[in-house]
Amino acid sequence: MLKTALRPRSLAFLAAALLVAALFVSLSMWQLNASLQSSTVADPAKDRVSAIEDVTTPGETVTSQQADHVVSVTGTYVPDSTVLVPGRLQDGASGYWVVTQLVVPDSQERWDVADSDVSLAVARGWVASPEQVDPAPSGQIRVIGRLLPTDSPLSSEKLAAGQVGSVSSAQLSNLWDAPLYSGYVAAFAENPATQPAPVSSDGVLQDSATLMGHGLSRLQIDQQPTDTSVHALNLFYAIEWVVFAGFAFFMWWRFVRDEQLREENPEEYFYFEGDYFWDEAEQSYYYWDAQDQCYYFFDDQPAVAARARNDARHDDAAHDDAPHDDAARPGARRAGAGRAASSSENPTPRSDNGAPQ
Repeated sequence: MLKTALRPRSLAFLAAALLVAALFVSLSMWQLNASLQSSTVADPAKDRVSAIEDVTTPGETVTSQQADHVVSVTGTYVPDSTVLVPGRLQDGASGYWVVTQLVVPDSQERWDVADSDVSLAVARGWVASPEQVDPAPSGQIRVIGRLLPTDSPLSSEKLAAGQVGSVSSAQLSNLWDAPLYSGYVAAFAENPATQPAPVSSDGVLQDSATLMGHGLSRLQIDQQPTDTSVHALNLFYAIEWVVFAGFAFFMWWRFVRDEQLREENPEEYFYFEGDYFWDEAEQSYYYWDAQDQCYYFFDDQPAVAARARNDARHDDAAHDDAPHDDAARPGARRAGAGRAASSSENPTPRSDNGAPQ
């Protein structure tokens, strides 16, 4: 079979199969890259602490590009401004977010329509029950946390006093009667502004950073969403193109296999309308040619047929007077006279498909 595979026609088929397979593999890589690019991944730059002024400004809507940044802001908590947001989960348990108004100094000049310094809603932490809430610290406090877009306002009619349905900047602005940043900050750390910020040399919040509230649990909020899954449909297409590439090689192998079988068993690939017979000595089928009045063995090998045609042309040129019945037909070899006669005495006729009649 190796000899058949190394023939020019087989090698040409292999080259075509390689080109088609390469095209299919490139399409598979394109689909795989598309599946990876369609996923949303975390941005490491957003986990480095930035000043809130470098990320957003008062009166500006917090966009998806600005959201999830870890920001640092310094201000003063307003006493008795704390509200609770019920129904918030932490480690599978339902509890409350503690939200307090933080007034940012010198922020009025950054918003033309503000009649006073702009405030920021700070979700200081999580508690299991309202009794665990401590008063907000006084003085200038540095807050480091993740900037989040405002929630949609929800009705607070059925909630207890001092509770709101969501962290909605519009709703809290009416409640506190103060201009607010569009988004809010989920606090990861609090410390007095006179102390160094708990930030490492590479700009990331230190693990030792804590909140200034004994009953508060630090909020567990990552970038939203952090999705690294692969798009299933593009992945399916990528696998499908690889299968197509394998099918191109299968077609080449099938071509070489059929060529080999055609040489080994030419009678199975020779279509003949009539009866033919089996010669035990030659282990080959033969048939009676009514025109030449002799028997011929089947031979469907293209190379042999071409050689037979060339030999016939040379013989005709050298022996113009040679009788027609002594010349072999192209693509077939004449059965021996004795063997053919012997076989014809008691032949076993075969139909087109090789089955005995």
